[in-house]
Amino acid sequence: MHDQNDSVRHAEDAATPSVLRTVEALSRAASRGGSVAEKQLVEGARQLLRARLKMARIAPKGLLRDSAWDMMLELFINGEEGGILYVKQLMLMSGESSTAAMRRIDRLEEAGFIERFPDPLDGRRVIVQLKDIGRTAMLAMLQHAFEPDTQPPPIE
Repeated sequence: MHDQNDSVRHAEDAATPSVLRTVEALSRAASRGGSVAEKQLVEGARQLLRARLKMARIAPKGLLRDSAWDMMLELFINGEEGGILYVKQLMLMSGESSTAAMRRIDRLEEAGFIERFPDPLDGRRVIVQLKDIGRTAMLAMLQHAFEPDTQPPPIE
């Protein structure tokens, strides 16, 4: 008879380095609790994304939209909530053609903000998430966007 520990050991032995990296990255994302301030930034990011999507429906296509920023917001929100985003989902939500969306994803990856890796449960899918530097950049940008304006009004 095999007990549960034998099954776990067998699964660990069979795991490839790629699978182990994926599981580790997803575990890190899912276990990230976040402070109250970070949770408020997630809500702020969600509000920004909703506002940007509303603007995109009102204005001519592409005029008031930067899909790279929308992707970063989506990845930030998703990562903070422990979710998984696939490249195809990110492409669809970008509102751009597949080619243009992939160019944006490539640029974000080249800049070191995101990473892509195969889904260990379905090799046809590719998971995309913010790297630590991308998360840090998003936290800094969102903190700046939502910090109170402490500058006095200009003297006229």
